[in-house]
Amino acid sequence: MAQIENLDDENGQPENQQRESKELLGVIYGIGMNVNTIIGVGIFTTPGIVLNLIKKPYVILLLWLAGGIVSLFGSLIYAEYGALHRDNGGEKIYLDKAYPSPPFMASYLFSFMFIFVIRPVIICAVLQSAAQYTWFIIFGASPLDGKEKIDSSLIGWNNKLRPYWVLKLVAILFLLLITGYHLLNRRLANKINHTLAITKLVMIVVIAFSGISKYNSGNWNKPIDDPSPYSYPTAILNILFSYNGWNTLNYSLDEFRNPQKKLILSNIISIVIVIISYILVNIAFISAALPSDFVPEKRDEIITATFFKKVFVNDTYGTVARIFSFFVVLSAIGTAATNIWSGSRVIVSAAESNFFPIISPQLKKWKERTIIQEGQGGKKLHYIEYTPVNALLAQLGWCIFIILFIGASIPEDSFVLFSSISTFSYWIFFIATSWGLVRTRKRSSIASPFKVPRIIIYLFEISGLLIIILSFFPDKDPNDPIGSKRSYMIHISFIWVSIIFLLVGFACWYFIFRNQTTTTAIDTTSTHTSDTTDTDTTEKEES
Repeated sequence: MAQIENLDDENGQPENQQRESKELLGVIYGIGMNVNTIIGVGIFTTPGIVLNLIKKPYVILLLWLAGGIVSLFGSLIYAEYGALHRDNGGEKIYLDKAYPSPPFMASYLFSFMFIFVIRPVIICAVLQSAAQYTWFIIFGASPLDGKEKIDSSLIGWNNKLRPYWVLKLVAILFLLLITGYHLLNRRLANKINHTLAITKLVMIVVIAFSGISKYNSGNWNKPIDDPSPYSYPTAILNILFSYNGWNTLNYSLDEFRNPQKKLILSNIISIVIVIISYILVNIAFISAALPSDFVPEKRDEIITATFFKKVFVNDTYGTVARIFSFFVVLSAIGTAATNIWSGSRVIVSAAESNFFPIISPQLKKWKERTIIQEGQGGKKLHYIEYTPVNALLAQLGWCIFIILFIGASIPEDSFVLFSSISTFSYWIFFIATSWGLVRTRKRSSIASPFKVPRIIIYLFEISGLLIIILSFFPDKDPNDPIGSKRSYMIHISFIWVSIIFLLVGFACWYFIFRNQTTTTAIDTTSTHTSDTTDTDTTEKEES
């Protein structure tokens, strides 16, 4: 592959506009960044799916705890990688080092899947959830309930315009809104995203404490039939989707003081915080659940709205539930915005290595815009914002394609489909990366300042392999009237979607990049941006 220069410096700026100084970050920043990234819209949606699949309260809590522990193991493995390779490349660098032959194949496949599948499908899943909560705000009911409910046994083209296609339209409108304000102004986008992140964390605290009032409701000891063994794979994939993001800090390593120590502390503390938060939220949801919530054919994907309706029993018109649902929508927009912004930078970096034949020159262009602001003492300060307009628009079009065509062509719930595709695809590379650490240890002559116990690597590997294997035995509960209508191939549709794209990626590597002899610097994971500071000179920054 052709040698290229990194497009961005550590602050997300074009390399020829680097700052003269940079702020080194510590444990507190790392914890905040990790917690904010991991806690997304999943915790407002997946508990309802898991609750109706597994039904057993204590088993549900054990599954959420297990998902957190597996994520913690993965973060410790990545901490050793970070101590060994103190660069921002993440999986791109780790796979290159661990699997040097065939040249660039492993890292290229990850880059391809990250750009075309993992990142955009996560965006689509989040926006689908936001659309469902929006439906509740307007109509006071879930789009999966009532006379007009979505029939998940039908492909989208055979579903009714309302609510199925209305939800698709709402998701696209959110996508247009988020892309639009990122195109307009970087500073505005940062302020909006930071505010939405705070909203998300406040919602977690409110739910956790609100559920205390319902803890003695009797839901923890009510007689319930054992869940179908087929329910566990879908539940596990959704739980792991909610923990996605535990590897985020490996994309900002050169900004940390003493990364081998700070990264370990940041990862451990942040994931423990997330595990406790998720357990408390699930305790709240389970405590407020009613017997009717434990029927297999009802997947409550707006469980936060349902929760507040039951906590505030005198809220006749569901006003309180609608208000809190509005904040869930804001949280979902914030989660999607983070992925949309960083996703555009991924595309630009890939285009720098001619990742996209013919159109790479257009995708790697940045639009410049001069901004004049008043600084201290009334002095006029000039800023130049760099916006990856073409990359943002390309990502917009691809996400619309996924929402309208991939989502509508498979008779499966859109949120479950998208979240399962992203989780399954990501875990293929988590397994490869973790095993690559064993290979790297044997090959490297450099002693790492931190070594994760090998038993943790093996446990993580076993967990990953079980996740992949169990994915082939999805939720096909014979007692579920919807599930019984679907064929086995439909049940594992998320697997063959992932495999098809993986094969396409392999073909692109084999026919386009295989014979190129030098390495590339595709930065497929750099997501960090930093605030700007007022200076007397013209300051260049990326939008």
